[in-house]
Amino acid sequence: MMYSQTFLEKVRSFGILGYSVDKIIDLCEPENEEQFRSDFTDPKSEVYKAYRKGKTTGEYNLDKVLFDESTKQKDLKSNELLKDRMQRNKVDDLIFSHFGI
Repeated sequence: MMYSQTFLEKVRSFGILGYSVDKIIDLCEPENEEQFRSDFTDPKSEVYKAYRKGKTTGEYNLDKVLFDESTKQKDLKSNELLKDRMQRNKVDDLIFSHFGI
């Protein structure tokens, strides 16, 4: 299925926010819901790539804010949150590399 750049940009934006495929379907109303679900899980599809790029961008932005707060402002809570996120990211990366989820 072909998707417009505008549609893919919406998917990327929802990836930044970590929205589920169901929420994206509700908001974007793709022409073929089943094909969209299939594309959403296919690492070769534009939809999958757009969502992953958005998701990674969102995670980076959050990590960057926490890093800046923990280093520049010496905020202990931000430092702990960043440490927790870094550990969770390692686990998530392993799960993704082994299972693709």
